[in-house]
Amino acid sequence: MYSQISFASFDLNSNIERSYSSIIDLEFDVAKNILEQERRINPENGFILLHENFIDFLTIIINEDINYFNSHKNYKSERLASIVNNNDNLSPYFLYSKAEINLQWAFARLKFGQYAKASLEMLSAYRMLEENKILFPEFNLNNKGLGLLHTLLGAIPDEFSWILNITNLNGDIALGIQELDLVLNDTNLLMYENEILFIISFIRMNLDKDKSAYIMYLHMIGDRYKKNILLNFTAARLSYTLGHNDKCIKILSDRPSSLSMLNFYYLDYLQAMAYLYKLDLNSAKKKFRYFLTNYKGKNYIKSAYHKLALISFLQNNQEETSTNLNNVVAKGTLFIEEDKVSFKDAQENKLSHPLLIKSRLLYDGGYYYQSLSEIKQFVKLLNLSSSEMQAEYWYRLARIYSKLSYDQKDIFDSYNMSLEKGVNSKKYYAPMSALQIALIYEDQNNFSKARYYFNSCISMSGFDYQRGIHQKAKAGLNRISN
Repeated sequence: MYSQISFASFDLNSNIERSYSSIIDLEFDVAKNILEQERRINPENGFILLHENFIDFLTIIINEDINYFNSHKNYKSERLASIVNNNDNLSPYFLYSKAEINLQWAFARLKFGQYAKASLEMLSAYRMLEENKILFPEFNLNNKGLGLLHTLLGAIPDEFSWILNITNLNGDIALGIQELDLVLNDTNLLMYENEILFIISFIRMNLDKDKSAYIMYLHMIGDRYKKNILLNFTAARLSYTLGHNDKCIKILSDRPSSLSMLNFYYLDYLQAMAYLYKLDLNSAKKKFRYFLTNYKGKNYIKSAYHKLALISFLQNNQEETSTNLNNVVAKGTLFIEEDKVSFKDAQENKLSHPLLIKSRLLYDGGYYYQSLSEIKQFVKLLNLSSSEMQAEYWYRLARIYSKLSYDQKDIFDSYNMSLEKGVNSKKYYAPMSALQIALIYEDQNNFSKARYYFNSCISMSGFDYQRGIHQKAKAGLNRISN
């Protein structure tokens, strides 16, 4: 495809800027037309390959289409081979572009569990960026890839620690965030601001509990979420994480759309979840069904059917509940944690008590007083409940108390009760209780106790959402060690 042309120059002209802007807006057909114009005028411009690779990457990540991945993966080596070093005019974009292409395919492979090859591509990208940093120390865009690598490797779950061993890479969450901030605050790199806002927001939501940063990013996004789909996704998740579910619904309702834009059906799943958190069951059901009808990917299918089962369960429709639970077992895949937990619950035909379900959903939406009202009704059933339900009760009560600034003794007592009742459970209540206690001690700068409870969380295994919870505990240990 590219072997007849050597892409030896990197001309960041108006065509390249416009194509990049269209890619970030998921207007891929528009971007491809612009890149074809550039190819006719300036066929050796290396940005053409970089941007075509970016289109492939985002298409794979958003659609999760294994057929598209398989039909396009060979373009990686062709593109890398076609980007030729022009020694007479060495550009900082030469190694940067090669690193970006490697990184993008590494993350695409992670979508389909190809960890070994992805780790080698990450290593190649890291070495290229480090070399580029030496050659061009003022080229701040290097920090985009380095920041992403440092943060993600700094919080890598123990089960994937072998990646660090075979690549000889070191992670550092604080350094990675600092590097991404350098790019975000560089006025010479405003072209990349939307992409960096998207990356750093999700990294910090997953690995850093500084909510002032979330508010800052929301402020930086402003009303741009109405025009850019990735910023809409970002703003919705930031609002949800801050406990502003109604704002999350509004943002998702105001998302941009056009016939030329790649469909981002995962946002319909998020909107369905937001309605569910508000206990607007009919709106949630409608959105989940729309997602399931239109989405062609494999992830979140089991989770969506599981949420439909919860809705029919809360509406006392036993037949529909059974049908939806059967669909959880029969459809979708078992790659992400949400689907694994949904599958496990459906196989065991196990749903929690309606009061606990409602309390959890309202809590997740930031409706803390309503959540407390629901869970208080469960007290009279507590002694008659299983130890697992008791562990859930105490865990949810502690989370609500914490949000409503109850006395710290009440919060710790509730978490400790959840630890006691849930220690032998395969649910996440006990390890999450340990994690939450650790986070409180971290806020108090009581690092010895924080370390004890972070390690206590990590010592537990075999529970739901283990990878994500251990990742947060590991990130906590990383923070207090710096």
